[in-house]
Order: sequence, then C-alpha cells, then structure tokens
Amino acid sequence: MLAGSADMGDGAEEKQSIDLLLMKLACPNQLDDFIGKVVREGGLLEEVMRECVGILGGLSNDVDALLMGQSWDWMHSMAIRFQQEPACATRRCNDGALPRIGEALKEVNRVWKDRNQVVHATWNVCPSLLGGRCEVATSLQEDLGEDEYHVERSRRAKSKRIVEHRSVGELEELVIEFESVRHELIEALKDFDPRAFG
Repeated sequence: MLAGSADMGDGAEEKQSIDLLLMKLACPNQLDDFIGKVVREGGLLEEVMRECVGILGGLSNDVDALLMGQSWDWMHSMAIRFQQEPACATRRCNDGALPRIGEALKEVNRVWKDRNQVVHATWNVCPSLLGGRCEVATSLQEDLGEDEYHVERSRRAKSKRIVEHRSVGELEELVIEFESVRHELIEALKDFDPRAFG
C-alpha cells in the first residue's frame, strides 16, 4: 500500500483503481499473450492449409509462391474441392483418407472463424469499471472477472457494433483447439500421402 493511502478519499481511491485498470492494458499481460498466441497459431494453420491444397491437388512445390498470396477462404475452398472431386487432382493417393480430411477441413475452418472474432475485434477494459456504461455488464448482473474484457467488433455491411464480454480463458481454450485441429489435419494428410512427409 502507498504511504498515506489510509487518508485517501473515495475520489482518490476511484482514480487509483481506474489508473490500475488502464495500466493493466498498458503493461505486458495475459490478454496480449493469448491474443499473440492465437495470431501465431493462425499463421501455423495457414501454412498447413497451403500444404493441404498442394498435397490434395497433386501440385508441385513450384506453386508455393501462388499459394502464399491466397486468402484463407480461397485455400479452404480449393482444399474442399480437391477433397470432394478426385478428378481435380493430377494424382491420387489413399482415397480412403479423404473423408477424414473432409472432417478435419470442417474443424479447421470453424476454428479459423473463431480466430477472426479474436483478431478483428477491439479488446479493452470494460467501460463500467472506468465509471462508464456497458449494457453487457449491466445485463450480466454479476461482478466482472479479473480476466474478463469488453470486446467490440462491427458486423460487416451493418452499422451496428457487437459488444460482448470475453475472458482470457476462452483464448487459452482456442489456442488448444488450434493445436488439436492442426494436428488432426496433418495426420489425415499423412494418411492420404505419407510420401509428402518424408
């Protein structure tokens, strides 16, 4: 405790607690750590998706430059097309692995959408903790957790902003999910074409 803090009035205590909340985001913190981990996991998953398109399509390494510039949606749709239509590929391997790859592709796309909700949002200390108003905090009718944040994002083509409360624990779970779905897609691709992993 600071010297003389026992003599502080309510206003000074409130200002000190607001300053502490603002410092929470200004200094290294769990939120930044886990958003960074989500971004890193997204990059690793993109790399695996490029490999997936190349393996399923029977493409040579010469197309790496082309795949590097493509969006997630394009790569995912190409992977699905190659997985569903064997005639698209220049060679086929273990077609028995294709259903497993299809399931893995569904899961990686679901997790990717969750990643977008993290990356394309604004994470802040809830305004209710800074003396402001937050309808979400009011509707929850409970105290905010230490690791809970005010998350705001806009819905495309609409002016309405979506506001929710998310916790660092959710980000930690998402990082684990990323690792799990990436591993499953890699294992399914190995089953399809072990030579690509030699």
